[in-house]
Amino acid sequence: MKKPLIGITMGDPCGIGPEIILKAVSSPMLNGKADFLIIGSSGVLCKIAERMGSTIAFSGNSGNIVFKKEQLLSISLKSESLDSAAVADSYNHNHNQLSLLPFDNFPADKCFSHVPSAEGGRASVECILKGVDLAMEGHIDAVVTAPINKEAVKLGGFDYPGHTELLKERTNTKDVVMLMVGDKLKVSFVTSHIALSQVHKIITTDKIATAITITANALKRYMGIADPNIAVCGLNPHSGEAGRFGTEEEKIIIPAINRVKEMGIMCSGPVPADVVFFKARNGHFDAVVALYHDQGAIPIKLLAFETGVNITLGIPIVRTSPDHGTAYDIAGKGIANPDSMIEAIKYAIMMAEK
Repeated sequence: MKKPLIGITMGDPCGIGPEIILKAVSSPMLNGKADFLIIGSSGVLCKIAERMGSTIAFSGNSGNIVFKKEQLLSISLKSESLDSAAVADSYNHNHNQLSLLPFDNFPADKCFSHVPSAEGGRASVECILKGVDLAMEGHIDAVVTAPINKEAVKLGGFDYPGHTELLKERTNTKDVVMLMVGDKLKVSFVTSHIALSQVHKIITTDKIATAITITANALKRYMGIADPNIAVCGLNPHSGEAGRFGTEEEKIIIPAINRVKEMGIMCSGPVPADVVFFKARNGHFDAVVALYHDQGAIPIKLLAFETGVNITLGIPIVRTSPDHGTAYDIAGKGIANPDSMIEAIKYAIMMAEK
């Protein structure tokens, strides 16, 4: 079977994105599983590699794959600092083809500033947009996006609250759902980057039913779960306690659950948020639908802070990312943990193959 070609966008050039990309594609855990196309600045990658004690060699324009006017550069990456002779050996034997689609959209000397900047935000978004376009056009099989910084994105002239909203607009998709996976949990979200004070105004029966349906379809298609059993979080303490602590459960959430049940989806709830994740982790549910960001993100990041993955569902391409931020505080020190990026790439490969 032909290996998938996975596009990896650089992320914020001042964050840990470039470092964890280089570490991930060097990992023996990914040997022979895919070919990789890094979309980003060659200057930034070279400087980060040098800081890591690694070397990157560009062989020049390969000439065999052309995306519009840009030509790919093939990369040879060797690293003594990663303590893996097998890494260099794997590249010598071309187990994975590693290429770069170069963007000269950020001054490489500024990659060690480690603060949000308009230039960094603009560069990170431009790489994502290119990656999405390549996937939409069928040139690559999936996109893995390294972390971006929301403040930098705003400074760069974009008003996206996060990846999810950017992907929704760029792919012209009506309904998009964020799914986080980590440890034994799979958690999708009805809302994502909105103020907590707005959640009760935005959630509707239609939105909840749509999130459940998209989640169930993804579990079937990508995760191999033939008949997924999904739980929906309550919004209020104790799921409202029969209306005593709020009426959203009875008026909004339960009608959504009943609707998807009529469609043949196994769905339970509303289950109190202080109970549902324990049950899901112990195998009672295949996934949990959370109503707002922190309700679902806290348990995922508590259990899988260094290995969690963010997946965008509903869009016509495969997109995953590490479930953490730019970590400006440790960027450039060579100590960033690539495990979440490795897991994101593994999910992208699995989903692309299916």
